[in-house]
Parts: sequence; C-alpha cells; structure tokens
Amino acid sequence: MSTTPTASGCLDDSGAVVFPRRLPMSREQAWAAVTDPARTARWIGPWSGDPASGTVQLTMTAEEGDPVDGVEVVTCDAPGLLVVRTGPGGWLLTVRIEGDDDEAVISLEQDIADAESASSIGPGWEYYLDRLVEAEAGRDPEALKFEPDYYPGLAEYYRSLLGG
Repeated sequence: MSTTPTASGCLDDSGAVVFPRRLPMSREQAWAAVTDPARTARWIGPWSGDPASGTVQLTMTAEEGDPVDGVEVVTCDAPGLLVVRTGPGGWLLTVRIEGDDDEAVISLEQDIADAESASSIGPGWEYYLDRLVEAEAGRDPEALKFEPDYYPGLAEYYRSLLGG
C-alpha cells in the first residue's frame, strides 16, 4: 500500500488541522459510522456508557494494549456535528459531517499545538480515518499498517504543515 496525504491534512482558517474523508453513503449513515459503537468497533474501537451522561469509555483496539479512555461528549448534534474531549485535559476533536443521500464528507478537526506533535498526531488520524473508510467499504482495516506507512511515512508532511 502506498500512503500519501491526499485531500487531507490541511489547515483551516483558525489554524486547526482538518482531516476529511469522502464516503459513498448518506450523511445519516456516515453519522452512524462515527457514533454507533458496533461500527466504531471496526475502525477505532467500541465505546460503552451513556452519551447522555456526557461521558463514554472508548477502547482503542488498534493501539497496543487496547487502552480505554474516557471521552467527554461536548456537543452532539446529529447528523452533522460531534465535539468530544479525550481524557482529562485531553484533545478537543470536532467531527463535521456534510453531504446528501449519495455522498458524505466526514471532517475531523483538531488544534495541534506544535510541529513535533503534528508529526505523530497527523499520521495517527490519517491511519484511523483510512481504517474508517476501509471498514465502511467492507474491506479489512487491519490490512493498513501504521508503521512504516503512516508513521514515519507521513511525519515530515505534518511537521512541515505546522511550520516545523
């Protein structure tokens, strides 16, 4: 597999890094792909708990040791906007879903503090979002290899994107 940052990893007007993915599905289906625990289990990991409580537990199954992290649900406006914060003092992530009945664009947005952090965070989101695309297409996301394709493969791209 050849991994290159295409249509991804750009800065928006606020300076956040935006990672978009196009999917051949409706906006509602794309919403389910990022919010339904059975579907998230296929690409990032399952979550448990009651989102109405404001917090869920996400098990990241593509990470060594399957770590579990508390995720605060900051905003949930189906089917277009999800804002979450990972762990205490963690990352603020915004997921926007736009589109129609035939195609949806999922854009994950994150403020990344510096170029060195971007060199690992950027490839990580590329990897997870490609896993999402593979899972939703009925292919095996396990076929994607974080190392060396995404990291260090995309590290320099993200380092330079944030001025490093």
